[in-house]
Amino acid sequence: MSDREQVQLERAYVLHQRSYRNTSQLLDCLAENHGRITLVAQGSRRANKGQRAILQPFLPLRLSWVRRGELGRLTNVELDQPAIELSGRSLLAGFYLNELILRLMASGDPNATIFSCYSACLSDLMTPTDVPRALRLFELRLLRALGYGVELDHDVDTGNPIQPDLSYRFEAERGACVHTGSATDNDTFLGRDLIALRDGKLGDEHSLRAAQRLLTRLLDVYLGERPLKTRSVMRDIVGRGLSS
Repeated sequence: MSDREQVQLERAYVLHQRSYRNTSQLLDCLAENHGRITLVAQGSRRANKGQRAILQPFLPLRLSWVRRGELGRLTNVELDQPAIELSGRSLLAGFYLNELILRLMASGDPNATIFSCYSACLSDLMTPTDVPRALRLFELRLLRALGYGVELDHDVDTGNPIQPDLSYRFEAERGACVHTGSATDNDTFLGRDLIALRDGKLGDEHSLRAAQRLLTRLLDVYLGERPLKTRSVMRDIVGRGLSS
């Protein structure tokens, strides 16, 4: 980016912040029309700097910045009501969303669909009982918004619609095909569970666990060998406590 960019009051969220120099912060943000960006908040760590209180993850913000190149400078921030309040496992789930975006989304790649999915998921996480379902649907929508096709409509070999009573083998970047081997294979899924994920109707523990197994395997393909820091904790809290 060679031209100077100036943006006023764009909807955004802080995904991660870290100290920068003596009194400033580096902010990794998700902006509605500019994707994932990094901004310097100059002087934001000073005790009397009011903006520090709202430059926090999960708060819906309006950010203004100027930028030339990869790193921008924050010029103004406002809280965009209503605020999102997360606690307990919902808070941990929110950090999991942030880590997924930071790992999978390229910097400077505008993607309003991801912003919309993220905002909607944060709202869903405010209801603690919806955490597992909210996470699975966000993972699916994120992969699709990034261009990683997750085909759940038909058998990729025959073109036939997915049938609820058949078993399917699912392959990343290809899709589902009828499986006639052992039903214990970790890559095999009942058609009804694929349909439940496709339609967003993850209303029982079995479909939630199947969705988690499928999406974890798909995410591992794109995340590579470096594990997510939040995933092991999420497995303990969400994976074994779907109804708690």
